[in-house]
Amino acid sequence: MPKLGVGPIRRKELIAATISVIHESSNNEPTLAAISERAGLATSIINHYFKTKQKLLEETFRSLASAFIGGFSLNIASAKSPIDKINIIIDTNFSHSSCSSPEVVSAWLWFWARVPINDAFAEIEHAVDNHVVNEIKKALQPLMSEGEARDFAEGIMAIMYGFWLRFTFDPEKMTLETACRITKDLVSSRISEYQSSSAA
Repeated sequence: MPKLGVGPIRRKELIAATISVIHESSNNEPTLAAISERAGLATSIINHYFKTKQKLLEETFRSLASAFIGGFSLNIASAKSPIDKINIIIDTNFSHSSCSSPEVVSAWLWFWARVPINDAFAEIEHAVDNHVVNEIKKALQPLMSEGEARDFAEGIMAIMYGFWLRFTFDPEKMTLETACRITKDLVSSRISEYQSSSAA
């Protein structure tokens, strides 16, 4: 009889192995053989817990997304003002926990590259996007009109994505700290401009 709790442990082991193999495979499709070898488990174990490789990949991407959203939601709960909330959102997006290892960064990039051609990956990514954009929009609404808050929230999201990609291409030139600082400066400047024009 299997020990209680072995299932969740095996699933976590296989997800961790998948992330490592994606990193090592570059842009190639990770194989079940490579994943099972990395996890030290038989391929049949993968089929037992995930049924198919696609399901394993979906759960791997979902685990990355859940970890990010979990930390994100926890951090913004401490916000004391709209500006504070926006800065916490930016900090969380560029936090080292989001880029905890080269393997995790590689996995995010690998899944992002397949979002346009994989409906399941697209659904996970869109859920993350919508969550973050909605939180930014809610933080901005006390400061500007609903339409402006919506457009500015999308703009902030695009800026963060752009800097995140710059970091992955050249982390020495575009550090997480630099990306975070520039994004905050751009957002602060735009909010100041809006408040000045509204007061005029």
